[in-house]
Amino acid sequence: MGVINSWWSWWQAQKRKRTGREIAAALDRAYAAAPTRTLDARADRLVVFSDHHKGARDGADDFQRSERTYNAALTYYDALGFYLLELGDVEELWENTFEEVAASYPATLQLAAAFHARGGYTRMWGNHDLAWKDTQLFKARMGTFGYDGVAPIEALRLVVDGSGGGELFLVHGHQGTADSDRHATLSRLFVHYGWRSLQRLLDRPWNSPSMDWELRGEHAQHMAYWATERHRVVVAGHTHLPVFFGHEKPLPAPPEQDDGPTDTAEAEALSAARAEWAKAELERLKRQRPIPLTTPCYFNTGCCSFGDGDITGIELADGQIRLVRWPCDPQTERVELAAMELDEVFAATRD
Repeated sequence: MGVINSWWSWWQAQKRKRTGREIAAALDRAYAAAPTRTLDARADRLVVFSDHHKGARDGADDFQRSERTYNAALTYYDALGFYLLELGDVEELWENTFEEVAASYPATLQLAAAFHARGGYTRMWGNHDLAWKDTQLFKARMGTFGYDGVAPIEALRLVVDGSGGGELFLVHGHQGTADSDRHATLSRLFVHYGWRSLQRLLDRPWNSPSMDWELRGEHAQHMAYWATERHRVVVAGHTHLPVFFGHEKPLPAPPEQDDGPTDTAEAEALSAARAEWAKAELERLKRQRPIPLTTPCYFNTGCCSFGDGDITGIELADGQIRLVRWPCDPQTERVELAAMELDEVFAATRD
């Protein structure tokens, strides 16, 4: 068993290295081909959302729980004159036809198109809406919904003025991966004919609400390594997990035992429940420690398809980069989870 375990560890390490090289090469290609635009850090306001996965309102549709939240958020940002960038996987075209999606969400399509009508919209493609790489197909399908003149792109270099100077590289983030890029055709067939049927049968989403915004997972680590090595700042989606620099939570201290009397039985029960939560959180973090980021080189929007109807996104406004959450609630109100000055971000990644 020792020989087998050693071989397995070696093989896994080689696989990680190969995957890292392939992701890096794909990101290099995307960066070299990306158009460049300018953002005035103090005057312009931009919001980035990703991974909506708008479907056909069936059991496989991850977006329908977030529809109300996203529509509310778009209305808010449009009223305030924000620029909207949809970062890929906006339509779930691995599982559905565009006609199914358009028939299900015409209001959402029109709310996003309102940004384009005033010159404030950019669309990027991801792996699940890779069809939009064909700009003529996008025009033919989306033109009647107000997107005439929009040409989806793979990536964008956003040069930021007025905040110490710097550049943000925006990309969906699937580039170079085996399942989502290099073998995307096979993955699409599996999702369309297998995964969609399973989701419909069970009638449930598979995206869990985000509990934190720390760097986790091998793919995110490869993305962050690429950015660090090249002294760049990346804003991506794809993983559905929000990431924001400098917000790793320390391990919680074991809860103190309080043997004194309490006023009511309910207060005592609540105290015991909180103590058990803290104990379980301690065990979770011992086994699921995030990967430390040495610089603010990698940010992730999260997604617009959490199972509880919440959405997360990235704002660029007032000289800051901010991670925001919109809860699925009738009294919807934007929640700022984390913020950092852009000049601090660029200064840190240049060192």
